[in-house]
Amino acid sequence: MAAPFGHAFIGMAIARRLGVRSRTGLAAAIVAGNLPDVDIPLSWLMHGDGWTAHRTWTHTAAFALTTGALAGMAGLLRAESVEGERDLIADTLMGAAIVGSHLVLDAIPYLPEVPIGPSAGGLRWANWALDALQWGAVAWLIWPKDGQRPEPQRAG
Repeated sequence: MAAPFGHAFIGMAIARRLGVRSRTGLAAAIVAGNLPDVDIPLSWLMHGDGWTAHRTWTHTAAFALTTGALAGMAGLLRAESVEGERDLIADTLMGAAIVGSHLVLDAIPYLPEVPIGPSAGGLRWANWALDALQWGAVAWLIWPKDGQRPEPQRAG
């Protein structure tokens, strides 16, 4: 299970690997990667605590596919092409993959609890840092390196 930094790093790396180059697109990927956790503030509003509704309806494949597809279709996540044209299907699938990555990361267990320092959001600060390092390293492996950048497709 990843914390918000991990979801953000992996969401950005997937988006970049799939051709997103704009800052706005990468910022949208950060939001999309963390979108299933919208149930935490909603649970605070509806139940008075952040965990009653956590990992319910927002942590399903249907939610990931629907919201990711809508984000891609709306152009919030958009791969650049040479001619500036959009590939709506590719953008839709990219959005679904980024939101869906949240579910995959949540299925992976945390590193062992490090009993050092205070905690926030159910995790010790040391674990927040280890989570950011772990998923940052994975994101670095996914991120396209020089010579690996996907070339925009020419229409025609």
